[in-house]
Amino acid sequence: MTIDLSKRVIAVIGNGDDFHRAVAVQCAEAGADIALATVHSTEEFAVNSIANEIWSVGREHFVRLMDAAEPTDITAFADECWDRLGRCDALVWAYSKPTSIPIEELAMHEWQDIFRENLDAPYLAAQAFGRLFERSGGGIVLFAMSEPPGTDPAYRASHAALHSLAADLNARWADHSVTVAVVDATADIVLGSLT
Repeated sequence: MTIDLSKRVIAVIGNGDDFHRAVAVQCAEAGADIALATVHSTEEFAVNSIANEIWSVGREHFVRLMDAAEPTDITAFADECWDRLGRCDALVWAYSKPTSIPIEELAMHEWQDIFRENLDAPYLAAQAFGRLFERSGGGIVLFAMSEPPGTDPAYRASHAALHSLAADLNARWADHSVTVAVVDATADIVLGSLT
């Protein structure tokens, strides 16, 4: 099946890993313009490497280095999508921080870090883009996450909370043509969910 995302704008947030690259590049190859952003501002080299691949495909794009768990950073990225690319049709959160710390060794700061990256940051992204999707007539928010075997309770709890958040946001925004979902972290599933 050929997926056509021509005339679409897709925002993809990740850490520059192979999954982030696969989603962004395959969306570009399907015809979409791409807004790339980082989960952490230190991922400059990796995300610019992805941008080079999108450039070679010939699609419009830009890169924003940011800390996705900072509300001002994620709001500025959402605004930049509309300012630079004219609009945005979908946000793909292409990141999760799996950990495998035994419960008896899991310190409170580690628990909080896992929730900050796996729940707080995707929530802020959905909130920032959802507001703009409401105003512009609709959009899609996809949280692409996996649950590898051996993950710890903090990871599993944050993943379960993200599923609950997605269901609540989906119900809240249904009348505004905004769809929110958690999907398995494979590029093919993400692309299929964008059509």
